[in-house]
Amino acid sequence: MPEDAFDATTPLRSRWDQEGAEYVDSNAEWRERCWKRLLALNGQLGAAAALELVHDWSLKDGLRALSPELVAEDSVRPPHAGL
Repeated sequence: MPEDAFDATTPLRSRWDQEGAEYVDSNAEWRERCWKRLLALNGQLGAAAALELVHDWSLKDGLRALSPELVAEDSVRPPHAGL
């Protein structure tokens, strides 16, 4: 996914859970990785719908600070899984 004008001018977000966590510097890279994982987990969603979801998630600092693959996996996990 190409980087858009917003990505080129937005400041890097700080990482608040530093301990051994990965931080993806580029919003475009984060969205691409999340989008690919989401499609791999739920191919019925469709590429355009998945891209729209991922874009919305990338605007939320709490989600953006997490691994993109983890965000995608959490989105398809049934409620109350692992309780």
